[in-house]
Amino acid sequence: MHIVNKDTPSFFLLQKKFQRDDGMSETNIERKIEKYWGSIERQLNLEAEEKFQEMLQEIDERFIDPTDKHPVRAVDFAQWLNPEPLLEVLKPCYPYYCYIKERFEPRIRFFAYMLLSRKKNLHQAYHSLTEKEFIKLGFTDEPTYELLREFIYERISVDRFQEVFKMILQELIILLKQKNIKLGTKVFQDATDIRSLKHDPDALYSGYYKQSGYKLDVTLDAEYDIPLCYTPMEITCDEGTNLIPSQKYLVNLGLREEERVVDDKYATFANIACSEIHDVSLFYKIAKHWIHKKKGIPSKINRLYQKYHKEDDFQVKPDMNFMLRYLYKKGEYESVGGYFRNQRMKEKNFKEFKKKCKRRSSRMEGFFGRVKNTTLLDERPCKRGWNGFLFRIGTAMLTLVFAALIRVQHDITDRLTNVTYIT
Repeated sequence: MHIVNKDTPSFFLLQKKFQRDDGMSETNIERKIEKYWGSIERQLNLEAEEKFQEMLQEIDERFIDPTDKHPVRAVDFAQWLNPEPLLEVLKPCYPYYCYIKERFEPRIRFFAYMLLSRKKNLHQAYHSLTEKEFIKLGFTDEPTYELLREFIYERISVDRFQEVFKMILQELIILLKQKNIKLGTKVFQDATDIRSLKHDPDALYSGYYKQSGYKLDVTLDAEYDIPLCYTPMEITCDEGTNLIPSQKYLVNLGLREEERVVDDKYATFANIACSEIHDVSLFYKIAKHWIHKKKGIPSKINRLYQKYHKEDDFQVKPDMNFMLRYLYKKGEYESVGGYFRNQRMKEKNFKEFKKKCKRRSSRMEGFFGRVKNTTLLDERPCKRGWNGFLFRIGTAMLTLVFAALIRVQHDITDRLTNVTYIT
């Protein structure tokens, strides 16, 4: 209740007003004044409450980037996805796509929610949302489980995860380019083992990793920790075979790669030759047992070139750059790769070279560790077999690029793939 202060000018003014109006006693006047101030207070409280609710509404309608101090629920994060640039990936799945494409926007938001919320399956994701939360994602009311099951498991399906991944990357590249940010200029590449369930018929045992499972190879943007390419593998396969396909994939995305840092498993003569000939500086750890390749010394390169003197495109007295490119076209990968590896082994700025390799090792180890802890990548698999593995790695990689896309769409350009604080 309002405390009446009889010494204030307003009290005397009100007192005179009420006396003039109905000739009340002083006690009744004080009660009247108290009621007056009480009504004023209630009015002020009502206005303050309305302003407070307006402020909450404004906060609710503003994108918030999740941080350790301000975690954000997955549904509140996914609702900000603009899926319109991604709809084309669904065109082959629906004969009447042009007439119903608007229906797919909330479904893609739900798909993003399912991944970002780290629900193990569609059943968990579907039953974790209320009708109000479905409406947040763009639905007019709560959709049926069957509608979403058919959309995710049949229309998109694990077979199209790579296409969705590529479509998201293409949109990210466009948006970041508008902000003068270029992806793929410097990249890291590495592989990690992914454990399988016991008695998985498709998983192999690796003596190196001391377990059965599979392997995931990732090409990562060195500046922004965005996966640019991922390749599923049998656990016993050589990851070095993924380097050239990865480089071609980046070219197909329209990226201009300048530097790639890998470990020595990727440093085959063919990989070194392909990278350097295409103006990509390849950095790798120099193995202790490596020696200078005799086929790669300049005199041997020149002699090998002379063997093609009868060819129509042969040139007399070319420079070394021309000979290397010419021999690469002729498939002389060992000699060309040997030349470039010899140059790396003679690197004068060895400390900087070693620093790059150490940084790659640390960053890739951190990346895989974070992804295994914050996505379903290292969770106990729900299904055995190769398709179950494809689903796990596909959802993990899509989780990261969905998070990055939503942030970039709202002008956030740091910690793009961090999903730790999306709850």
